[in-house]
Amino acid sequence: MAGAKIPDDMLPTLFEPFHRGGDRPSREGLGLGLFIASEIAKGHGGTLSVTSTDNETVFTFEMPNAALV
Repeated sequence: MAGAKIPDDMLPTLFEPFHRGGDRPSREGLGLGLFIASEIAKGHGGTLSVTSTDNETVFTFEMPNAALV
């Protein structure tokens, strides 16, 4: 399913808890999903990041390989 680009001004706060953008006020939710996912990544020494363009939005999870550490 295609969607709209995440506005650039929303990207810095996308992973903050209880933060919801005003672009879709009819959507329900607590604003915790991306925060929780980001905290899980951090808890395992990794990161969760996002890039969003007019063509696609990509969330990237990176975690160090424990065998190489």
